[in-house]
Amino acid sequence: MERFTEKVAIVVGATSGMGEASAYRFADERAKVLVVGRREDKGQKVVEKINKKGGIASFLKADISKQDDCRKIMDTAVERYKRIDVLANIAGIHISKGVEDITVEEWDYLMNTNLKSFFLLCKYAVPYLKKTKGNIINMSSMVGIVGQSNSCAYSASKGGITIMTKNMALDLAKYGIRVNSVNPGWIRSELVEDWFRQQGDREQEQRDYINSIHPLGRIGGASEAAAAIVFLASEDASFITGIALPIDGGVTLGY
Repeated sequence: MERFTEKVAIVVGATSGMGEASAYRFADERAKVLVVGRREDKGQKVVEKINKKGGIASFLKADISKQDDCRKIMDTAVERYKRIDVLANIAGIHISKGVEDITVEEWDYLMNTNLKSFFLLCKYAVPYLKKTKGNIINMSSMVGIVGQSNSCAYSASKGGITIMTKNMALDLAKYGIRVNSVNPGWIRSELVEDWFRQQGDREQEQRDYINSIHPLGRIGGASEAAAAIVFLASEDASFITGIALPIDGGVTLGY
């Protein structure tokens, strides 16, 4: 399929996991991709892989917890590619602490990175998306719907993204801009692998347990999440806005 010919997709958090997989998928469908992340070495590798396959991509190093960097992302996309059709906000961090243990500094850092940054990215993208009747995909989480223990700030940030997305969908529909969130469960990624490694001697036990709680019997792959992200950004989803799409193998059905 080539659903994004002549269109421009910004993928924020594209140096690993679901963001990286989404960048490849957009490029495969002929989008021009701005690969955004903090790790230049990994970002350049993503770009090289896309360009070697005949796609069009470039990298921009940015820290989305900084307001100026959020604005720079949009300016750079328009400078290089003349337009913006898709903003895919896929970056984020996790701090595994409950309300008693997380510090105020940790709370602020996570909220700035996970939630405030998405507000800023959307804010600065909207003037350009009005011109193209483009769309926004925000990365939330299953915990933005059902919550999770030992995850105070992370759950709050993802819940905020889910509801902010619905608000933006209402506000921006009159301009032809669609806004949706994806709410993944357990997806193979650096973040999830790091969590498993932190389990020490119980690593394999926890892997087996996490797989077992999914009705489909396994956690998901980054490419499976990317397929949903790219679908929502495409014209195949032209009458879909304001949804929170679980990509979770059914795990939240009994969570």
